[in-house]
Parts: sequence; C-alpha cells; structure tokens
Amino acid sequence: MKTRIAVLIMLVSAFWLAACATTPTTAPQTATPEPTPPLTEVNIVMGYVPHIQFAPFFVAEKKGYFAQAGIKVKYTWGFEAEGIKAVGANQAEFALLGGDQVLQARAQNIPLVYVANYYNAFPISIFSLKEKNIVTPQDLAGKKVGIPGFYGATYTGWRALLYEANLKDTDVKVQDVAFAQVAAINQNLVDAAAGYTNNEPVQLKMQGKEINVIQVGDYSKLVGIGLVTNEKMITDKPLIVRGVVVALTRAIQDTLANPKDALNLALPNLPEAGGTNLAMTQAIFDATLPLWKNPHVGWVDPVDWAASYKFMKDAEFIKTDFDFTQAYTNKFVP
Repeated sequence: MKTRIAVLIMLVSAFWLAACATTPTTAPQTATPEPTPPLTEVNIVMGYVPHIQFAPFFVAEKKGYFAQAGIKVKYTWGFEAEGIKAVGANQAEFALLGGDQVLQARAQNIPLVYVANYYNAFPISIFSLKEKNIVTPQDLAGKKVGIPGFYGATYTGWRALLYEANLKDTDVKVQDVAFAQVAAINQNLVDAAAGYTNNEPVQLKMQGKEINVIQVGDYSKLVGIGLVTNEKMITDKPLIVRGVVVALTRAIQDTLANPKDALNLALPNLPEAGGTNLAMTQAIFDATLPLWKNPHVGWVDPVDWAASYKFMKDAEFIKTDFDFTQAYTNKFVP
C-alpha cells in the first residue's frame, strides 16, 4: 500500500511540474487599441455674432454630442447672406437660415435644403409702448412703424404680418430707422417698431418699459430659422448631415429640460455675456426658450412650407415657380 501511495505522489508531482513548465512566466500582452479616427470638421455659418441664442450649439459641444457623431464644428460668424453664398457654393457645409431665405435661394437655382428646425416660428415681432394701445395688427393702421431696412428677415416678417392681417403697405407709415428701433421707440420717433422677438422687446422690458408685442408667428406660418445644407451634402455625406442634426436636436432638448445648466455651459463661450451683462443675457435666453419648443424637435410641418411658399410668391419675394418640397426634408430628424 505504501509503495502504491509513493508512486501516485510521484506521478502527481511530475504532472504538476510539467504543467508549470508550459505556463508562461510573463503576463500576456494586451491587444493594441485601435486609434480613434479623426473628427470630421464641418463649417456652420451662424449669420450673427456669438450670442446666447446659440446656446444649444455650445451644449452639444460641451456634452460631446458632436464628437460622438465624429464631428468637429467650426463656426463662421457674419451675415445670413454669407451663409446662403457659402453653402450654395459648397464652401461651407451648413448655415442657420430662415425658411424664407431658403425659398428665395431655390428660386435662384441655389440648391439649399432645410434639414432641421431651430426656431419654431418666424422670430419677428412688432413692439410698442403700452400707452400706444397697439395690440392687434389692425391697430397699426395709420401708425408710424420703424424697421431696420427694407430687406432681410425683419422686413419679410413685417410684410408677412400685413399679408395675414389684410393690411396694405399704404395703410401704415413705414420708415427706415436702421438698427436703432429701441431708441426710435423711446424718442417717440415712431409708434411701433419691428425687430427680433428675443432682442429689442427684451431690451425695452429691461429698461422698465411696459410694452405690447405682436408676434408675427401668431399670424403667419412662415418657417422659422433652421439648419440648412445643400443637395451635394445630402447625397455625398448623409451620415454627417444626420450626425449634426441629431446632436443639435438632442442639445435643444437638453436646453429645454435644464435651462440653467445650458446657460452655464454657454457662458464660457460668450465672454461679453457675463458680469454686468448677465441680467440681459439671462433675459434674452429666457425669451428664446419658447422659440426652441416643438412637439417634435427639429421637425417642420409641410403645411407651413406650403404657406410660406404661397406668401413669398404673392408678396413677390420670389417670381418663379418651382417645386418647393425640394427645399426641405425631415428625414434626418430623429
């Protein structure tokens, strides 16, 4: 019995030694991780200066939504006309433009395509001191109204309001006050003025003025500002288009869900918005929040596009017939 046990021990020991001999003496090497692909840079022409109204873009950056889509955004700040020209000529991938501008571009065979809504309505208002008793469009008849020029979004919005209210140009005394609408109101040079909903009326309220505001969007179906690209991008780089749209709409939802967090994320990108200007920045931000609200963020009703096209034709902003359904798509909106 002792002999058998001794033999068994020898066999087990020999097996264990053999196993140890085949065991690596160093740790196995881990696989080299795949290099992270570089981000694709896209240029977005913003049509203005860096401003709190662009907070969702900064949210998308800070939260990594653009990066998750493989995208790095480069901003070009300037006039909206620059966006039309650059995107139309493939010198920039995207621009923020109004539906009216897209339709005018298409009428000139510039192949712009509106791919996501940013403002849910045309962001122009007619505002006046409360003492003027201008509450409805009909109250403007016979009044002096200041506009910052007979061109651009403000002029288009003004004409759209007259159109929907069945007022003629001759029913109202319109004058060019450049971009001094607030001063013109305060100095009683005009009875009312036209400007951006989230700008001039906010300034007057911050000055302690009691005002009445007529929102063009309450009367007109003009498609508001949105993200615009061109036909070539949609054909050649649809994943980039979708990536930007998804990141932006996600950031808009975050901004609406947590405005305070969005404001704090945006402020470092806007050095002039803090300090003594913080109260005004907050007020403008609060006035912009309603423009971002949409039951389906990023989506625009085709009915609004049809109404916009009809107005632009009737008001002779565009003078040629074309298929306006090619001017927009909702297919990239999540």
